[in-house]
Amino acid sequence: MKSFLLTLLLAIPVVAQPVETIRLVSSLPLTGSSRRQSETMVGGIQMALEECHHQVGRFRIDYRSWDDASAQAGTWDASKEKENASRAAADPDVMAYLGTYNSGAAKIAIPILNQVGLVMVSPANTYPGLTKAADVGEPELYYPRGFRNFCRVVPDDSLQGQAGAWWAQSLGLRRVFILDDKELYGRGIALVFEKSARERGLTVVGHEGVDAKASDYRALVNKIRDSGAELVYFGGVTQNGSGKLVKDLRAGGCGALFMGPDATKEQAFLEAAGPAAQGALVTLGGLPPEHMSEAAQQWYERYRKRFGSEPEAYAIYAYEAAKVTLAAIEKVGQKDRDKIRQAVMATKDYHGLLGTWSFDANGDTSLTSMSGFEVVDGQFQFSAALSPADPPAALQLKTARAQVQVSQSTAFEVLIEQVLAGLANGSLIAIIALGYTLVYGLVELINFAHGDVFMMGALAALSGVGMASGWGVVGVLLGAMLFSALINRSIDKLAYQRLRGKPRLVPLITAIGMSFVLMNLGGFWKGWSPIYFPDLLGSADVNLLGPIHFKLSQALVIGLALPLMIGLHLFIHYTRLGKAMRATAQNPQAAALMGIDVNRTIGAAFWIGGALAGAAGFLYAFYNHEVRFDLGFRQGLNAFTAAVLGGIGNVKGAMLGGLIIGVVEALTSYYASQALAPAVVFGVLIAIILVKPGGLLGSNLAEKV
Repeated sequence: MKSFLLTLLLAIPVVAQPVETIRLVSSLPLTGSSRRQSETMVGGIQMALEECHHQVGRFRIDYRSWDDASAQAGTWDASKEKENASRAAADPDVMAYLGTYNSGAAKIAIPILNQVGLVMVSPANTYPGLTKAADVGEPELYYPRGFRNFCRVVPDDSLQGQAGAWWAQSLGLRRVFILDDKELYGRGIALVFEKSARERGLTVVGHEGVDAKASDYRALVNKIRDSGAELVYFGGVTQNGSGKLVKDLRAGGCGALFMGPDATKEQAFLEAAGPAAQGALVTLGGLPPEHMSEAAQQWYERYRKRFGSEPEAYAIYAYEAAKVTLAAIEKVGQKDRDKIRQAVMATKDYHGLLGTWSFDANGDTSLTSMSGFEVVDGQFQFSAALSPADPPAALQLKTARAQVQVSQSTAFEVLIEQVLAGLANGSLIAIIALGYTLVYGLVELINFAHGDVFMMGALAALSGVGMASGWGVVGVLLGAMLFSALINRSIDKLAYQRLRGKPRLVPLITAIGMSFVLMNLGGFWKGWSPIYFPDLLGSADVNLLGPIHFKLSQALVIGLALPLMIGLHLFIHYTRLGKAMRATAQNPQAAALMGIDVNRTIGAAFWIGGALAGAAGFLYAFYNHEVRFDLGFRQGLNAFTAAVLGGIGNVKGAMLGGLIIGVVEALTSYYASQALAPAVVFGVLIAIILVKPGGLLGSNLAEKV
């Protein structure tokens, strides 16, 4: 009987329990200079999933890594983040959203995910207003359905800003100049730092927003130096100019220390700042591996072995975010967004790599540990555990601090200093503007790709400068000019020449398209991060005018730019080809009847304009010690503005317009605010063309070349 029953049971087919899929997605900037940081966060998430073999109970865990950045922005993009959040909300398999990196992106994603009850666990968002009152309507405006669906495993900026002020006080600093990148995260943490600094008795000598895409911050640095600031605190992300700011602080002779928040603790900052990063200070939530638990140290070793590289600051937080999400899924045991959301938000006494912690009712972690890091020999080194709740300690730094003195310059000397700095920047703008005005004067085409031709020249100079020394640098300059000239002429040959005679909108759209093509080619060629260009002068870049801060590098830029501009003017007016260009500009049909090869003449203008763009690219890199794939957009816009301001199609007008813009930007940055400089420049342009529509040296029908 027993054998019969056993045979019967064995004969009954075993029905396997169906395996369901639960999808986790992350939304992080995988394009631009944040890519390295984001890739290590993705690595942390992957490690958490590998530990459970991508299986939780009866659920197979499918993970998708989405990019919320765009090549055009070079960092996170609002439209991309909205697209990612909407895509996750519409996918019934998605049970959790891991991200974002930027608090501004979280501001977009949270309300979209809240509508469908999808939990969002962030490893990096630190802006306080996402979870507690910080600005009007916050945080309720992010939660339209009235319940919380956002939590973060990293301490928020209300703690980090206080920690930064505590550290500054502990280092004996008394005067601080605060900057922010005007974004949600950057401005938020800068305001917290300012409030804490004032409460601790520090003197805040200035607080300004900065233009993240500015070509340089020299005028702003002059203001900081003259204020006697001992510390410059920057609230913002690396992608919004922190590396460039540090370089200009050191190049401008400012001895103030630099301090940034957690978003600057990444390799991208070290690469963007180059050697000038030495001594920079960075705050970070949590502690470094050697000061954490044994389990955390073992995790770091596993990460290094798994990926063959060092994890960035937020990799361990991404791992923790994934682990707490997986724990909630296991606890619920159902494919139910709302129950998983509640389980994640209810996390208490979680024993993770970061320690034992909980989420409070707002979705904030109970962790409060803070660290201070110092850049020493190109690496972040742990400096101190920061304890803002305790009295200030007497802390020391590894690198020597420069003596900060308040400038004794007279008002007149300061004015001359800003004018000279403006002339140096304006010279670069003017050279680029000449390319715009040459082409427009001949074919009435606004060649919007010209700024990116300039950018490609800068990248070409970067490629050659590492192999050159001494007079070989002249070869690099000539090589950049030739390279940009070839690109510019090729664009004309392949695209514009075939469109001559077509409605103006057609070649204009083509020019915009070519601009995007070149910008993306530049990104693929040299990467999406700012790249340090070697300081060719080094200690030889001395101050030339005593109390007036005017360096040899500025004099060289002006000294090289002026012959190029004067040479073009003489070429246009006194050579046979130049006269042919002027004739073609006035009347191409009549010029052709006189035996002028119109296409050859136009082609020559593209050759010359491209060569000038290449020269400007070299000078820009030499002067600013930085190149990046998207610098052509901003500099190209300034150059086009200069061409219009001076009189589009007028060579002398383009030169004058460039110099005016450079000086206006420098004066505005020093006497008002660096962030206002672009608005003032365009305000000046509008005021002038309202009075003189043809530009300063043009006419209502613009004077041609």
